[in-house]
Amino acid sequence: MSNTAKVSISIAEPELLSWAKRRAERTGVSLSSVFTEAVRLERQIEARGRVIQWIGPDAKPTSDEAAAIVAEWGGSAAADIPRRKRGKRSRANR
Repeated sequence: MSNTAKVSISIAEPELLSWAKRRAERTGVSLSSVFTEAVRLERQIEARGRVIQWIGPDAKPTSDEAAAIVAEWGGSAAADIPRRKRGKRSRANR
């Protein structure tokens, strides 16, 4: 027997429902799975907030801890920082 609970939800913003349906089609999962994943991610965000409150606002990771975090997240710190593209300067501004 499954631990799945059936619920009914109302979505006031039609674009959210449209996005969820497109996401379900694109990823090959059910609409229920899309909403379940959204709820799971929100729960993770709340948990991260509790960890940050527990650690305190002044806590800073060591270099080794920061490297471990970046490695776990699957990227490099420098590669993940968005770079601003420089536009061409007009002749009037040179």
